[in-house]
Amino acid sequence: MQFFRSAANVRALLKGEPMFRIRKNREFERALRKSLPEGFELPDEIWHLIEWLEDKKQNFRYRNTNSLFMPTMPVESMDQLWSHLAFVIEPDLVRHWFGKSGLEEFLVPFVKCGADGSHFAVWKNGEYFEFVFLGSEGEAFKITSRVQEFIVLITMGYFSIEDRNSLASTPADNYAEFFDSEWPDPVEIKRHIQSKYGVSYPETGSGVMAIDEDDPFQKWVEHTLSGL
Repeated sequence: MQFFRSAANVRALLKGEPMFRIRKNREFERALRKSLPEGFELPDEIWHLIEWLEDKKQNFRYRNTNSLFMPTMPVESMDQLWSHLAFVIEPDLVRHWFGKSGLEEFLVPFVKCGADGSHFAVWKNGEYFEFVFLGSEGEAFKITSRVQEFIVLITMGYFSIEDRNSLASTPADNYAEFFDSEWPDPVEIKRHIQSKYGVSYPETGSGVMAIDEDDPFQKWVEHTLSGL
């Protein structure tokens, strides 16, 4: 039987490259991009992190809803998940949180961070984007406007971030509040982030938070809820 090679395959063989490549699973990335409001862009660094996690085969679905999610710190299998922090797609969350529609073009929750249903979101503040917290009990505050600081926060190793006080604890202490076992320090991803961006990891999440006496996101939330 004669074996036909395309020109591309021949070039690959001459370069010593594999003729057939394994197709990477980009299901979560495609779904998240499709879910974003028109004109709403996430920073490139977020997409780079998602792609890195996809290369680590971190595409999962919640068993109770079949919804896609991606842990922000890689695990070997779904049964070994140990943190609530995960990239998610929640198109209805803003409407439910505020009790009205029309705010989705300004605010996109995309990281679940708490066992109680709290989330991190991207807030479009005029021409700028801010990373913010939306608590399940109504607490809202700005985290940072710097994407690298936000990436550090979601890869530090927290088990559950449910309020501002959670960020005052170290990730190890936060984990110890719920478990007696040893904290699974996510060394692999932390080394990757440090190498790629030259950043350091603070002792607690508070170390990456913006210090704003007048929190602009909190003001926006109060203004929006008041209906003014």
